Amino acid sequence: MPVDRSAIDGQLREIGEGERWWEQREFRDLPYILNSDESIHGIVNGKLLGPRRPRLLPSARWLIVATSQRLICLRKERFGRQQVDVPLSQVTGLRQVSRVRGVQLTLDTPQGRYRLRISREDAFRFLGALAPLVSKSAAGANAALPAASGRLSGLFSRVSMLPAADPVTRDDLARVEATVERLEGEVERLRQHVEFLEDLLEKRSPGAFSLPGTSADS
Repeated sequence: MPVDRSAIDGQLREIGEGERWWEQREFRDLPYILNSDESIHGIVNGKLLGPRRPRLLPSARWLIVATSQRLICLRKERFGRQQVDVPLSQVTGLRQVSRVRGVQLTLDTPQGRYRLRISREDAFRFLGALAPLVSKSAAGANAALPAASGRLSGLFSRVSMLPAADPVTRDDLARVEATVERLEGEVERLRQHVEFLEDLLEKRSPGAFSLPGTSADS
C-alpha cells in the first residue's frame, strides 16, 4: 500500500522542502517505494556512479533521497525505472571531496563503493542530513568491533609490512578527473543520439519493417 501523499508532504515541510518535488517523475514513485515506518531526511538531484562502475549512465540525473533507513537513488527510463538502494546499516564510511563540477560524496559498503556527485549549493544541506544518519547507524555497528580487534590488529601488522605504493599527485587526480568527465560527456551524447534514432524508428510506419515478400496489410 503506498504511503499517503499528505504524510510525505509533512516530511518535506519538516526538512524545509516544498511540493515542487512532485513535479519530478522519480519523486512520484516514492509513495510506492517508501516503507510505512520510513521518513525522508534529505533529498537532492545528482549523479550516481555505483560500485565497480556498473552499466549506468553516469551523466544522467538521479533523484537521491536520504531516509531513516537507506539511501535511495531513482532514475526514470523510457520503460520502467532504475533504483539503487544503499541500507544505512551497511555504510562503513562517508567522505566528501570538492571537484571541478561539484562535490563528490563517497559511501563505502561491504558490497562496494557508491559515489554521488551533487552541486555545490546542495552539498552542505544534503550532507548535513545524510551524515547524522550514517553516524547513528555506524554507532550500532561499532558495538561489535571489540570482539574483532585482535584479528584486525594482526591484519594491520601484515598490511604495514607491504611496500608503499607510489604517491598520487594532485596533477594525476586532475588528469584522471578530466578524462572521466570527457568520457561521461561522450556517453551522454551517444545516449541522446540513440534516443533520437529510437524516436525516429517509432514514427516510421510498420510497413517499413515488413519482411521481404510480405506486405504491411498481411
